[in-house]
Amino acid sequence: MNEKTIKEYDEIFDFIENNNLDWERLVIDDNIKIKTNQEKVQFTTIEQILKKFNLRITDISWSNYYGITLGIEKLETV
Repeated sequence: MNEKTIKEYDEIFDFIENNNLDWERLVIDDNIKIKTNQEKVQFTTIEQILKKFNLRITDISWSNYYGITLGIEKLETV
């Protein structure tokens, strides 16, 4: 994944940071993910972000190291 593609997600992570969510950007194997450091996430919070930025969840995983990670991807606009 190139730097330009990663920068396309800056607005999303600026929004997350400005809303005091303790979440961060994570790039694994050329995929953008939201790293939560949490064991539980309310999907109403995620849903707001998905709708606001026209995103979809590509995968969800949990580990002791990262907490919950959500793979995200921008949807194509028609």
